[in-house]
Amino acid sequence: MRRVSEARFIGLLALMVVAMLVVILGSTAAPAQEAGFRLTVKPGANDYPIALPTPLALAGTNAANAEELWSVVRRDLEMTGYFKIIDPNAYLDQSDSIEPGTFPWDPWRKIRAVALAKTRIQVREDGLAADVFVYDVGAGDKVSAKRFIGQQSDIRYLGHKIADEILVALTGEHGFFGNRLAAVGSRSGNKEIYVMDMDGNGVHSVTRNGSINLSPAWSPDGRHIAWTSFKRGNPDMYAKELASGRTRVLSNRPGINAGAAYSPDGRRVALARSTGGDSDVYVIDAFTGQEVSRVTRGGGIDVAPNFSPDGAEIAFSSERSGGSQVFVSDLSTGQTRRITFAGDFNFDPVYSPDGSKIAFVGRSAGFNVFVVDRDGKNMTPVTQDQGNNEDPSWSPDGRYLVFGTDRRGRQEVWVSTPDGRHQMPVTDGHGGWTQPTWSPVK
Repeated sequence: MRRVSEARFIGLLALMVVAMLVVILGSTAAPAQEAGFRLTVKPGANDYPIALPTPLALAGTNAANAEELWSVVRRDLEMTGYFKIIDPNAYLDQSDSIEPGTFPWDPWRKIRAVALAKTRIQVREDGLAADVFVYDVGAGDKVSAKRFIGQQSDIRYLGHKIADEILVALTGEHGFFGNRLAAVGSRSGNKEIYVMDMDGNGVHSVTRNGSINLSPAWSPDGRHIAWTSFKRGNPDMYAKELASGRTRVLSNRPGINAGAAYSPDGRRVALARSTGGDSDVYVIDAFTGQEVSRVTRGGGIDVAPNFSPDGAEIAFSSERSGGSQVFVSDLSTGQTRRITFAGDFNFDPVYSPDGSKIAFVGRSAGFNVFVVDRDGKNMTPVTQDQGNNEDPSWSPDGRYLVFGTDRRGRQEVWVSTPDGRHQMPVTDGHGGWTQPTWSPVK
């Protein structure tokens, strides 16, 4: 049985043959941040025990809203790989008091909580208010207090904001909870492009054409998504402005037009085209589709381009050396160098946001995600012996990767630290999710 990535790569050959023939209110109150308390964290390397009681639902507030808020905050914090949420059944203090000086510290110290986050939610005339108080349990001090405002339908949004406030208060770092993913989903019976929240919720369609749509790519400003669609028979490339819904053709040359990757300034798009032979990497104008340059010429199938963060290079997959390997082309000199040497099938390179590393897919007891330094050294497996894992995409801060996996017998999106120490599912297994790509932060 053909493995997923190999079938996909070989499928590009077949394609060449066929071708030739919501405004939400933000926070209101300024945080009261105490100096001197910081947890030193690295994703997956620390499991600081923190206590997270269920939010206090004030009079008139739906208890279900409080429970949903709590579940969002808990899952967000667990996804970071920084914390271990202490089982609420172990909490000795069951009082409803959440403000400083209104509850004892010993019950929280006895369960060895490093930090405590108490929340409450209340109905207001203008919607909902959610408060969070973050405490240093050892010192018995408040670290932060903040209020967030939203509508009844914004309960998950409020949960993400609270989780981020807890993370900032304890570590000084913002989380990825407000980010979005674009991915291919088969929930309609066809392969369509969708956008979802980082916890797998808030799914909505980008395409609804009943055809095969693949390889979504965000523009750097987060306003556009480019992808390849077979809706007119040929694998053509399109781009959609998300706010207006306006869609335009980027590339519809006979043959393959696949693997969109925006340049850092958003003005160009790299893609693979096949025009009368093997596919090569080209660069086109991101708005007009006009050809800007041709990056590769012959020597085998060249696909899956990705710009370096400085825009000076393009990494791509090529079978010019036999099998498939990752190469990098210097756009100013045209010189090309090989990055991967281990294994006979390496594919889908993507630069980290700081440009120091490249994530890619390699065949090794299935297909797995690896990370390597930009110069090809220090190759590190992200996944191992966990089914087939493909299509890595970096978080904007470079601390995490998302990828598609079938490790649980269905196509899902998972998130991982680059060293693979901490991994969690993003989607719930429904929808047949593949090819996730992380949105830029705007």
